[in-house]
Amino acid sequence: MHPNRNGRAALAAPFDSLRRVLSSHRGITRVTLTAISFALIIAFSAETPVIQAGPESAPVRPESLLPQNVGIGVPTDQSVTIAFDAAMNPGTVESALHVLPDQPVALRWSENLDQITITPERRWRTDETYVVVVGGSASRTDGQTLAGARRYAFTTRTAPRVSDFQVRLAHTDAPAPRLSDALGAKAEALLDADAITPEVPGSTPTSKTATSVSASSAITVSFTDEMDRADVEERFTITPAVAGDIAWDKGNLVFTPSERLTPGARYTISLIGAHDSSGNPLGGKGNFSFIVQHGAQVTKTSPEADAADVEPATVEIWFSQPMDVEATNAAFAITDTATGSLVGGHLNWNDEHTQLVYAPDAPFAGSRIFAISFEGGARDADGNVVETSLSFTTKAGLAPLITADATARGTTTTRSAPVIPPAAPATSLAGYALNQVNAARAAYGFAPLVLDAGVSAAASAHAWDQATNGYFSHYGLDGSSRETRLRRAGVSFTYSGENQCYHMGMSEQATLDWCHAQFMAEPYPGHWNHIGNILDPRATRMGVGIATAGGRTVITWDFTN
Repeated sequence: MHPNRNGRAALAAPFDSLRRVLSSHRGITRVTLTAISFALIIAFSAETPVIQAGPESAPVRPESLLPQNVGIGVPTDQSVTIAFDAAMNPGTVESALHVLPDQPVALRWSENLDQITITPERRWRTDETYVVVVGGSASRTDGQTLAGARRYAFTTRTAPRVSDFQVRLAHTDAPAPRLSDALGAKAEALLDADAITPEVPGSTPTSKTATSVSASSAITVSFTDEMDRADVEERFTITPAVAGDIAWDKGNLVFTPSERLTPGARYTISLIGAHDSSGNPLGGKGNFSFIVQHGAQVTKTSPEADAADVEPATVEIWFSQPMDVEATNAAFAITDTATGSLVGGHLNWNDEHTQLVYAPDAPFAGSRIFAISFEGGARDADGNVVETSLSFTTKAGLAPLITADATARGTTTTRSAPVIPPAAPATSLAGYALNQVNAARAAYGFAPLVLDAGVSAAASAHAWDQATNGYFSHYGLDGSSRETRLRRAGVSFTYSGENQCYHMGMSEQATLDWCHAQFMAEPYPGHWNHIGNILDPRATRMGVGIATAGGRTVITWDFTN
């Protein structure tokens, strides 16, 4: 058995043999050893990897084009904090730090120098996006600089804003003028006639509804945030200046003028510069304007102002907007200037309270000047005083009542009005209406009419359409005229006429009596008036429609040949 040799001895044997060979040739020994050493180095290098001692290099972090978000909706008096991935050299960071947009700030470091807190010296701006830039010259505590500039961004909270602006009727001890029930206990009624005129709309103007602000208004301003109330009150202005009181209702500012606003004036409310309870200035729109509606104006009268040689059955006045009926009725006066006495009669209004119709108790006397005034102040529904006056002169030779024979329509032959007997009773209101008409025609010497079912159907449909839909006109909501409606009902005719009347708060029987009495009190012959339709000699048939809805009775009479 051979002894076991280790690797070192086995490796040394060849080198010992080589040393003995080279020892006898010293001239070439150095060159040979050098070549062998170089070969060994190459051999070892090819077989063994090279390992160098020292710190491991950090991977290069690519720089983001977008800033790092460090806050959203930051309150304007609060700080933002930026965190670094290593302890930083404060001086180098602070000299390389910029806040955009520029704003004075205070800086504070964490104990480990890896976080910096930025606090505004006063407060951040609202609705702003800030960018904090830390330049690449900033360095860590170990002396290594940042690999390029670092960017950080944050947004601040929104500014307080006006969330609502309203102008409403002010709450006062005095009740606001009402647009309904203004007559109180007084009855309301209106007459309307349509005789043999062309199929064109009547001359009565449509009512105009005011859409502007009332002169008796209060202003309410609501905010998105709790406001510094003292500051808001100090900043509040109204132009033109108006005295008033400011109060707060659940965070809403309420300004109540102590005087009526001027009709037609434009007012501007400003709150610019006001702050919320945190000190933030008001953002968004800070001023608001509104226009106060004009007071009602008289748009038309019949007769017209200073009209001469007229023979009116009624006096009619149209207003540009709804009126305070009670106040206007109390102020209305019509005077016979020859005697200085007031003329008695009844005041009636349309549903919109924009048309006044005055029916005298007796026909106007001839050759007289009648003056109309509103003493003591008529008022519109908004409380504005409406002042107007007019006069007209009646036609000479008018008797208390005039008539003419059938062939002389348009000429006047005066005589005493005939005595009209009461209408005979009937089993229906339509029959009673027919008896009223025929009693009048008999008294004036005209042939009686017959009640026609087709004519009554057209009249009834139109009466119910008006009563249920709350309007009053010879033209239907679909634009139909009386002639259109008669033809739809299958009625053939060459002449037609129509009377209409409505009344509030009376029975249908009482309404028939009242309306017929008003018709028969008109001058005859007149200009296409109600009595003219009742007594027209061409008429041979009539129909009547009676409809009641909501306490309002509308009656339509149609006449045909």
